[in-house]
Amino acid sequence: MPQPRLSVPLDRAAYVQLLTDHYPWTEVTVDLAARQAEGLSGIFDAQQGPDWARFVWVRGTLRGGFTAAGDVTWPLAMNALPRAQVTLVPLAPAVAELVWASRTGSPQPQATHWPELQADLERQRFAGVLLHDGTCSFWEGGRAIGGTLPASGAACQTLSQLGGGAVGQAALLAFWRELIATAHRVTPLDEAWRQVSMRLADEHPCLDPFAQEVTVQGGQLRVEPELELAEVQPALLGGFQATLARLGLRLADLPITELRARPEWAAAGLETP
Repeated sequence: MPQPRLSVPLDRAAYVQLLTDHYPWTEVTVDLAARQAEGLSGIFDAQQGPDWARFVWVRGTLRGGFTAAGDVTWPLAMNALPRAQVTLVPLAPAVAELVWASRTGSPQPQATHWPELQADLERQRFAGVLLHDGTCSFWEGGRAIGGTLPASGAACQTLSQLGGGAVGQAALLAFWRELIATAHRVTPLDEAWRQVSMRLADEHPCLDPFAQEVTVQGGQLRVEPELELAEVQPALLGGFQATLARLGLRLADLPITELRARPEWAAAGLETP
């Protein structure tokens, strides 16, 4: 089941708690479509009384929507929340990705309090969400990339990038190797992957082509075994999606019917079939 909505910083909000009585759903939809075409990364929240829905975009791709009860589509949300207050918050792509990927995770209490916990997160190259005092911070590769850091002495919980962890590291990496090899058979992607990796290296250091920690050669994915899956998973997702976009491919263009049916598909953070 989805967790309560993660708190996101509102300093870059495009609008906050606008009433659809005055900003109708039709205009909201048109505005979001235009922003999506421009590469929107961020979250859209709709609230009516106790009921809510959240939608997440990453680099112009709608990841999907969810409520307290589970995933939801845009038409259902509009019908269920006809007189909502709506908020749109652009976010860094990596933060938006974490918001989406962490929606079904199980928070894990941490024995160490802040700031002592920071050294553990850095050493583990933690990727996920750190929950504390009703708010949270977003982490990738052992460093905070957004949100609010805890106060000194705060007890914390973590939400890992892979949520409940039902899919193991070996299985998920094998899935990524098969998916990337399948895409490569449709259109060779080595050069596009290299270019994308250079562009995304600041967000995902393991993609840095000079580090040779995550590489694709001849359509074959190679991942250094000492890397934590929590760091590799968001890097693979961002790299694969950006590579497809550079090549002008969609997931629908790939012969991946069997891959879509596997449990690794959801764990990889790919769009709902």
